Amino acid sequence: MPVRLRRVRTGSIRWACSCEGGRDLRVLNHAQALVDIRTFLAQARSGIPLGVLVIRADRVRETELSLGYAAGDALRAGMQQALEAAVRPGDHVCRIGEDAFLVLLPALRGRAHAALGAAKFVRALQRPFDVGDAHAQPSVRVGIAIAPEDGTDAEQLCRRADRACDDAAASVEGFAFWEAPSVPLDTLHHDLRAALAENQLALHLQPLAALPDRVIRSYEALARWTHPRLGDIPPDVFIEIAERGGLIGDLTRWSLNVALRHLATLRGAGLEVRIAVNLSVEALQAPGFVEQVLDLLHLWRVPGQGLVFEITESALMRDIVRCSHLLAQLRQSGVRIVIDDFGTGYSSLAYLRRLPVDGIKIDRSFVQDMARDRRACRIVETMIDLAHELELKVVAEGIEDEATLELLREAHCDLVQGYLIARPAPAEDVIERRLRADKA
Repeated sequence: MPVRLRRVRTGSIRWACSCEGGRDLRVLNHAQALVDIRTFLAQARSGIPLGVLVIRADRVRETELSLGYAAGDALRAGMQQALEAAVRPGDHVCRIGEDAFLVLLPALRGRAHAALGAAKFVRALQRPFDVGDAHAQPSVRVGIAIAPEDGTDAEQLCRRADRACDDAAASVEGFAFWEAPSVPLDTLHHDLRAALAENQLALHLQPLAALPDRVIRSYEALARWTHPRLGDIPPDVFIEIAERGGLIGDLTRWSLNVALRHLATLRGAGLEVRIAVNLSVEALQAPGFVEQVLDLLHLWRVPGQGLVFEITESALMRDIVRCSHLLAQLRQSGVRIVIDDFGTGYSSLAYLRRLPVDGIKIDRSFVQDMARDRRACRIVETMIDLAHELELKVVAEGIEDEATLELLREAHCDLVQGYLIARPAPAEDVIERRLRADKA
């Protein structure tokens, strides 16, 4: 079926993609968006700032699965209309994905002006929309890049606004500005590739203790990178490098291989412990990933029950159908699946009973206030009760004091992790201490 571009609204550069037969494909032309940006960059170079905003809507897929595809279409249409009504005359709105928009704000008066616009868009979109006989309320986040201070290349500005959109997920306001990284990501990409190829990374282990007895039942594997010139590179920095540069699959495989090697040592000594490895959607969906996991389990003679994959709920919801299928294949071999950072993303309680998972890991932002805030304590207790009703295990992270630990023990939390239990340490040191203590 041939595809053509049509102009959505005269007088502004707003494009939609349609097909013969009338139904919108909702896949927008990034090339046209770049043309739009370049149109305004001449003004930006003369000292008049241009705001490039990427807006992503979450929970639209959730609406489709619970209320139907027609409801999802109605929600998208409502959001586009609300966004077009919220912009100023002369601003431009472009659909750049199924649930994503690009907004151009020419003639800005500065960063504060862009922040006011972003806040306005969040308010306009983060409200209930009529979708037939029901209402749906999306969750939106906005990433902002400003020309010329953040760049004068159209594609670069889009990428930087997109990166800021990722950061906005942790923002109370719902938006974030792009910030130049303290470490040059582009120049480190080659170094990280070489470090992975030459096994120059290190693996640290952080214990997880079971309640009520505080016996160490599991470990989380954490990659660490010491650059030969720059020293220790923060994990969030080199993980971003891996994700942006197509190395996240290599990093995951490296972590998995080394983690299973250490687990084989522990299990060979008769210790029935597990090891948890962080899993990204990109690595999970890479061709042959499930087979690679099974091959490594066989190589190190470790049963599937000894391996736990932790995947964030926000990442899981990007492609819930495909991810669920792949995770179900892993679980058939005994591998455990835990939703990491639970409560910080979609808080998709309705999906827990259908997802192929074995547990949840409650984010530290809820746990750390339990001893001071009764409401935070009740939220954690409710999460634990809900998970247990669904026959899921619960891990609480960020435990730093005895008072919090006691509250979790009273709430019947299954496992705890944090500095009170132990800090991450080189895997070799952790294993040596554990084997020595076991012999004693």
